[in-house]
Order: sequence, then structure tokens, then C-alpha cells
Amino acid sequence: MSQKVIQFIGTQRSGSNLLRLMLNQHQGISAPHPPHILRTFMPFLSQYGDLKVRKNRFLLVDDVCRWVECNPVEWSSVNFDRDEITDKTTSLLDLFEVIYQQKCATDQAKIWCCKSTFNIQYTLELEKAIQPFYIYLYRDGRDVATSFKKAYVGPKHIYQIAQKWHREQIETYSFLSSLASHRYVWISYEALIQDPEKVLHLICERIGIEFDEIMLDYFNSKESLLTSKSGNMWANVVKPIITNNSQKFHQLLSAQEIKIFESIAAESLLALGYELETLGDPIQWSEKEIQLFNRKNKQLMDVFQKSAAPNERSNRAGQKQLLESISQRKL
Repeated sequence: MSQKVIQFIGTQRSGSNLLRLMLNQHQGISAPHPPHILRTFMPFLSQYGDLKVRKNRFLLVDDVCRWVECNPVEWSSVNFDRDEITDKTTSLLDLFEVIYQQKCATDQAKIWCCKSTFNIQYTLELEKAIQPFYIYLYRDGRDVATSFKKAYVGPKHIYQIAQKWHREQIETYSFLSSLASHRYVWISYEALIQDPEKVLHLICERIGIEFDEIMLDYFNSKESLLTSKSGNMWANVVKPIITNNSQKFHQLLSAQEIKIFESIAAESLLALGYELETLGDPIQWSEKEIQLFNRKNKQLMDVFQKSAAPNERSNRAGQKQLLESISQRKL
């Protein structure tokens, strides 16, 4: 492998875009906004047939390239030669790597970074093909919940958010415990916003590059401007760090929501050093209550999608149409 690779793991809405933009400022790192290639195309792989057949492989390459070209945050300046990529790849993992390598070359960097935290689902494949350095970025799950509730993406009911967050912390911890310590670093969002220079020094040291103060000036970068214009949930990335942007759940979640979250995710909260607000025995939710939570979550997601700002929908229209066409394609 000619280039070093950084892979984020953890859960969305934990400051990963903030950290991505800081890393992207370093001249040695290419950290584009993630099109979530593996999460999107792994479920469709069977539709492409035997990838040893060039026409099948070319179709996959073309779909993935179009998907990246439709990303809500533009991958500026990179042009994908479908034929060249098809000749270089034999699998989706190859394709994932080549796509990022080409962006890295365009950015004249030596290290590429994938921010897609969904790739915690594909660590077995990543380990076989790429063996990246992992950054586990975590945040108080109750603050993550407040962010998901107002974001375009993800679940909206506190029960489903808690399940997702707890599951992903367990998956991440389990995976990292199987790696040598030099292969990863744990970073809390709270530490990142309180002392970003210290955190960035640590990351740079661990990946073997010199810290550059320009990383702290991320909010003036072209990439930050592109990101902020692409969705309301990224509006803050053109602003300096909001150092007190933690523990907001005290004001933004009800006592019942905090109770629900902690009934699901207390173990992970405590393991990561966060204190619980509710005491007593864990609550066991009935099947009827869980079904109600599921219905409410679907209703909230439907309402949110319909009421989303026009730019939120339009910036994702290309990927949505492409996904529909792939889904409807006959085998």
C-alpha cells in the first residue's frame, strides 16, 4: 500500500466533520466528505454478478463513481477514468481504495482519510485489504441524541437513537480490543472542543506527521465552506469551535427521554466516563412500548424528511435517483 490510511469509527453526530475538516487542512492529509461507498454498495454487490467479468466490474465502477460525483459535498477537482479504474480493481474494497487514492493524489497528499463511521460494519474487509489507522471519536450519547433529533439523517426517537449509539460503541470497543494499541487512538468530542491543539498534536504524533497550526484554521477553508453550504446540519463548520457545546442534553432532552436513553445505553455511557442522571434498576420496556417507540420514530422521520429545507433534499437528489435506478435494475 503506497499511502497511509485513516479510518474514523464511532457514531455520527459526534464531531467527525469538525475533526475531518481539521485533518483536511494539513497538506499531507486528504479527508473528503464521505460518500459512504461500502455501506451503500455492499448490499447491492450480488446485483453485479461475477466481478471477474469486466463488463460487470465496469458497471459497478461507473455506479460508484457516479455516486461519489453526486455526493452532497462535492469532491472538487477529481476526475474518475472509469476504464482505468476498472482495470485497477477486482472488488468493491479495491474500488473504495482506488477512489480515495485518486482524491488523495489530486490533493497532493500522502495520507487519505475516510470519515464514514459506518465502516465499523466492514472492519473485517478493511483489515484484509487496507489495515488503516483508526480514530475512534466518541461523544456523550445523550448529546448525540439531541443532534440526531434535528439532523437530516438518522433516527429521531430517543429509544432508537440510544440503541444505535450503544450498539456502535460496543462494536467499536470490541473491534479495537483485537488490535495492537499503535493501530488506533480514542478521541472524545469533549476533549476535541476544549483543547483541539492537544488532540491534533496527539493524532499527528500517532500517524507520524508534524502538527501544523493551519489545522486550527479549518473554518476558513474552502472545504468548510463547501460543507456548510451542503446541509443545515453542517452549518457550524464555518465557525470557530464552540467550546461549550456539550452537556446540552440537560436542556434539550426531557427527563423521560434521558431515562429512556440511559435505560438502553448506561453501560456504554459509564464505560466512556459519562455520569448517569437516573438511578435505580434498569427499565425493561415491554414489546408494546417498543412497538410504540418504533411507530413514533417512523412518524418523526417522515415528518422531518417532508419538512427538510429544499437544499437538504436537492443536494441528495442525485444519489437518491441513482440508488432507485440500481434498486430497480433487473438482475
